[in-house]
Amino acid sequence: MPPQAPRRQGSDDLLELNDLERGVTREDSEDAKWGYLAGAARRQQILTGIVSSGIIQTENGLPVCPVDFEGLRILIPIREMVLTEWPEEDPIPRSVRIQIGRMLGATIDFIPAAVDIRNRAAVGSRKAAMLQRQKRYYATGRVKPGILMACRVLGVGNNTMTVEACGVDTEIYARNVSWEWFSDIADLHSTGDLVVARVMDVSYNEERDVYSVNLSIKEASENPDRAALEKITPNSNYFGVVTGVKDRVFFVRLQVGVNAKTKLYRSIDMPSRLDTVSFRVTGVDEENGIALGFITRIIKRHTRLR
Repeated sequence: MPPQAPRRQGSDDLLELNDLERGVTREDSEDAKWGYLAGAARRQQILTGIVSSGIIQTENGLPVCPVDFEGLRILIPIREMVLTEWPEEDPIPRSVRIQIGRMLGATIDFIPAAVDIRNRAAVGSRKAAMLQRQKRYYATGRVKPGILMACRVLGVGNNTMTVEACGVDTEIYARNVSWEWFSDIADLHSTGDLVVARVMDVSYNEERDVYSVNLSIKEASENPDRAALEKITPNSNYFGVVTGVKDRVFFVRLQVGVNAKTKLYRSIDMPSRLDTVSFRVTGVDEENGIALGFITRIIKRHTRLR
């Protein structure tokens, strides 16, 4: 069952990303685009591009990340891609390499720092754009617990996804991604997606002068499983897929659109993640919105290496 689309209560309830900064299109002439880019650099204007490659080295050995802006190649130094700081003499932190490696295809904001129209070369800063967004949204108090925010997905892992929320990069854990239990976040979202999340908490570190925000995509909409849960018939078998196993607890997504969990199984072998199983429902936990029971048998083993 696909996740329910977030409710949109009104324009004041949702902070939306402003992409009106695009003053040219891919179809415009090269001269027009480079001229616009140079003007944006003078105005310190935020532009939006697509990460087109991982970390590369320039001729002088500077590590950069190429970004596509309407067909133009903008180079952003790695230190200008994130707000993370590290000593000049140290190599790029592993966490930063992983983050940027997952950003291929992501939509990001940047501010042109230097534009050479004659040689068709440009350097930009994502960090500068993020700080400008933070002043606009966080420093003014517009970002507060309970509101909805439009966020860009920067990267997806098995258990977490990284999003940019109006100038702040933050991780959303799997448990806060969807009401529906799933085996992999990549089954629901991918780099480059635009998602709506509810702000659960926001804080400011005065010493480091940085903002942080805790988000939940799940809480941006009501639980769509409630209606299906009411139709569950106790002591009946339902078809489902094991989405995960933790501490010998089996988490199962039933085909009827309900989450179920159990520690019990009657099959000869122990079920594994992504196995298709038959689940006998013995009761319903209405408070947590899940079905309870036990796995009666394994219908089909998942063949992919675990």
